[in-house]
Amino acid sequence: MRGRNWVGVAFIFLFLPVNVPLWDIAFEKLDIDIMAVFITPLLFLFGILLVFYPSRKDRYQTISSNQINEEE
Repeated sequence: MRGRNWVGVAFIFLFLPVNVPLWDIAFEKLDIDIMAVFITPLLFLFGILLVFYPSRKDRYQTISSNQINEEE
């Protein structure tokens, strides 16, 4: 796994929808006036994208290898 995949896994576990009450407490302690209900699902989905969506480098390698296989 690459670094971006590990960051994605960390985002997934940190921002699980179950953790919303914990984030509400953390935001309250830090005097941040944000409801975690709105932030947590977005960051959770961002983590999923980091894990499952291929990077540009991986996509271009796949495209070029597919073109080589089609030419044969």
